[in-house]
Amino acid sequence: MEIDMNAYDPVLEEIYAIRRKISERYGHNVYRLAEAVAERQRMAEAKGRKYIRLPVARVAPAMA
Repeated sequence: MEIDMNAYDPVLEEIYAIRRKISERYGHNVYRLAEAVAERQRMAEAKGRKYIRLPVARVAPAMA
């Protein structure tokens, strides 16, 4: 069975439209988006919502 990659997919179109709307809201600036998400999280935590903070994975440097 061959998949037509050029087929119209309404679900993907909706996802792309949502992504465009979010990007436009923050001026196509990933740093502004990240700051808005962080602020939203701070507000939720102030209202009592709990977030789990996972440790950052450390990867050993590659051997030369």
